[in-house]
Amino acid sequence: MRFITRNYLTAAILAAVFALPVAARAASDTTPAATTAAPIEQTAGSHREKVEQRIADMHATLHITAAQEPQWDSFSQVMLDNAQAMEALAGKNADPAATRTATQVLQTYAAVAVQHATNVQKLSTAFDALYAGLTADQQKSADEMFRTSAAEHPQKTGG
Repeated sequence: MRFITRNYLTAAILAAVFALPVAARAASDTTPAATTAAPIEQTAGSHREKVEQRIADMHATLHITAAQEPQWDSFSQVMLDNAQAMEALAGKNADPAATRTATQVLQTYAAVAVQHATNVQKLSTAFDALYAGLTADQQKSADEMFRTSAAEHPQKTGG
């Protein structure tokens, strides 16, 4: 993990925090115990609400200014798009796991991992642009926010 720059690591942490609930749902649908699934609409709405709340919390914590809104809007849109992409993937994998072969289960895991990696890259790019436009105090707040997230979820950050 040493070769990952701080910005990419923090973006990866954020992406993991937002993507894992949907990824976990997609992955859990592939386990033998998952023979029934909650309706996708309910899960998608619930996840979107969580992402929107996280966006609002981050906006408030970082004290985003009017001048920073364009970069913020781009960043938050990527977060929403990433959540939607993971929800779509979960929807594709909503078939009962009891009818899937081992190969299909592994393909589902691979698809989730690929989508997650794509999402992290998109989020990292958007975050880099936002972070560059933050004041030193805002950057410190962002750094602390991501460090706290990493400390709370060490398994997601390689720690």
